[in-house]
Amino acid sequence: IATVGGDKALRVWDASNEMAIDKVLEKLDAHSSDIRSVAYSPDGSRIATVGGDNALRVWDASDLSSPSPLLQKLNAHSYSITSVAYSPDGSRIATVGW
Repeated sequence: IATVGGDKALRVWDASNEMAIDKVLEKLDAHSSDIRSVAYSPDGSRIATVGGDNALRVWDASDLSSPSPLLQKLNAHSYSITSVAYSPDGSRIATVGW
């Protein structure tokens, strides 16, 4: 499970069983402003985040603790981005903002 919020952090949680759901596996200071949406790619290899800094960022989900987990950064909108989603085959990413 991946979560984001106003603290500019991307967190990945252990969802392997009910007893471990409160364990944060990775925490990454991911954006320079609040993060508003997160999505895993269909194959689970990438995580996309968007937020108030107008950026779409794509992360390597297999190793967020590596020195450079950021795969791509795009200033995708002129203002805040509120939502992100992958296409079913993972070949496209859609963002919503203004």
